[in-house]
Amino acid sequence: MFTLAAPLLTIPVTLRYLGTDLFGFWMIMLSITAMGMFADFGLGNGLLTRLSQSVATNDTVNARRLISTAYVTLGGVALALLGLIALIVPALDWPQIVKTDNGLDPAAAQMVAGLCLTAFAVAIPLALVQRVQYAYQQAWRSNLWQVLGAATTVGSVYAAVFLQLSPTLVIAASAFSGPFVILLNNVTYYGVGRRDLRPGLRTVSAGTARSLLRVGFSFFFLSLLTSFSLNADNIIVATVADLQTVSEYAVTAKLFALLTLAITLVALPLWPANGEALARGDWRWVKKATRVTMLSSVAAVAVGGLVLVLARDALARLWLGNGHAISLGLAVSLTVWSVVVAFASPYFSVQNSVGLLRYQYVGWTLFFLASIPLKFLFYPVLGLPGIPTAGVVAYLTILVPTAVLGYRATMREVMLRAGA
Repeated sequence: MFTLAAPLLTIPVTLRYLGTDLFGFWMIMLSITAMGMFADFGLGNGLLTRLSQSVATNDTVNARRLISTAYVTLGGVALALLGLIALIVPALDWPQIVKTDNGLDPAAAQMVAGLCLTAFAVAIPLALVQRVQYAYQQAWRSNLWQVLGAATTVGSVYAAVFLQLSPTLVIAASAFSGPFVILLNNVTYYGVGRRDLRPGLRTVSAGTARSLLRVGFSFFFLSLLTSFSLNADNIIVATVADLQTVSEYAVTAKLFALLTLAITLVALPLWPANGEALARGDWRWVKKATRVTMLSSVAAVAVGGLVLVLARDALARLWLGNGHAISLGLAVSLTVWSVVVAFASPYFSVQNSVGLLRYQYVGWTLFFLASIPLKFLFYPVLGLPGIPTAGVVAYLTILVPTAVLGYRATMREVMLRAGA
């Protein structure tokens, strides 16, 4: 729970300390980096899928080869990105990019952009350790490190504000605390916990790299679609409104993101578990786990969302201080969004676990093409609630059928392969 609550603990102090304009610009940069999750070319997801199969057969040699190859490949990607960041960030007029006429300091905007993008690039190879831990059914270990990372971020931000450091240093404290803790996770996991899996240049394989990239590229296109589709809201709000409105929307969305983050904590460990079960031919377990996870996720998210909706103004005053409130329409639309995501997520997890993604390719392509224009159309009519409402309409009509049909097709195909 602390991992989920950590962003909520930092928002009040950073919003006051940075001001609405710089805070809003920071939220836009976080949206851009969230969109950039495809920059690992799908190798993280490809590693999780391939590694789950090695775990099922207890093939440690192949597992280490996969891990080493993934680290070296993404290490090269990170270095290339850092070079591009150093060239591109100073050359861009960031206030003009977000079309703001507010008093946003161009130098501060450039620094914030550089910090966020650099932290993002550094974390790309480091985050592989979480995929490895999930593949080995050690979600608890990864979760403990995520709690430590959240605590470090909160502590660093509050310390930076207490010491009255510059706004850019406050943002730096937030941006780099997570990657630093992930680095510690890598060092302790491969240095103490699983030395047999420790990455090394000697175990890097060109053939394994090609195999990972084949699987990874199947996830790459999907990651590209999902990243842009799910993280465009702050940028859309900046386009149709201003940075102050971005701050208003981003703060509310962060609160209700507790619901979708809870879904992720359930769905990600289910991915390798499904892959391992399907590799063993345990279809019944996968079907039961999918059904139970879907029902429990929908129920939990609906109840949690109802509590947030009813307590929204009290939470806003307690969280941000007097004078702050959350609109009922925005709260309800964000809750409904989380419920439909909770329904579809377990079905997508089964498809991801064996890398059968063709239904998702079609579904997410149509969702992207439909949801972005709908958000621009709904905003003038409904205001900020129109942004998530447009997403709900597109998700219900496109992605919910995609999730169910793709799940059924995946189960049929896996069973046919096994001759069941």
